Amino acid sequence: MKMFRLIAALATPLLLTGCLLSPGKFASTLDLQRDGTFAFTYTGEIVVTDTASPPAEFAASPCYDETTSEERECKTAELDQQRKDFAAAQSANQAEAGAMTQGMGDFGSEESIAELIGELKKQDGWKSVTYRGNRIIDVEYAISGTLSHGFSFPLMDGGAAVMPFVTMTRRKDGSVKITAPAFSNGGVGGEMAGLGALAGAAGTPGKASQPKPEGTFTITTDGRILTNNTEDGPVMSAGKSVLTWLVNSRLDKGPEALIGLAGQ
Repeated sequence: MKMFRLIAALATPLLLTGCLLSPGKFASTLDLQRDGTFAFTYTGEIVVTDTASPPAEFAASPCYDETTSEERECKTAELDQQRKDFAAAQSANQAEAGAMTQGMGDFGSEESIAELIGELKKQDGWKSVTYRGNRIIDVEYAISGTLSHGFSFPLMDGGAAVMPFVTMTRRKDGSVKITAPAFSNGGVGGEMAGLGALAGAAGTPGKASQPKPEGTFTITTDGRILTNNTEDGPVMSAGKSVLTWLVNSRLDKGPEALIGLAGQ
């Protein structure tokens, strides 16, 4: 019961957002020009979190002597009561999980993944989308344009909300805030991967755990870098500033940068 409540506490903000997708192994780039034009790529894995908790098996708790407090063999009536308590807890867990995921459908099933892939293939930017199995989708995404408003990746059609991997937000002063909360093993990225491991894989023999984010995110720009949280800061290459983040188990916070464009 306590474990499910922990999963629920982690899952609730993500479930309310909508689909649970997270990066696996990947390479992603963003080129942002001072005039607001940009080119973004993401090549690698997208992992679909299985939100279905595996059925738990009953395991008897130890019984103790009331006088000596020493462990003793449980009586039949005590074991029967433990089984009743376990069954009641399982029913409560299922009801709580059903309330949390209501309206999401059987997200993480083979059918829902096939529908997701079909939707992605209809959208601009998705050059290649293939299902490898074990809830891992191999993708090649590339898009370019002018940042007149905001940008978010991935973006689902039909109003489905997704926890974004990368966002760009224009500010009134002309600067652009770039965040990649899912590109980390702490915070959002770690919660998504951890939720998949707890809710989908834990306790299911032979079922692979969910891959964690692992890869690189590189920003190139001829704009002015105002802030960033890279380890080494920007380097110059071909007249542009380059920011690079190595996403692995040691990266606790997703990449962030604030870049000033023309006129800023």
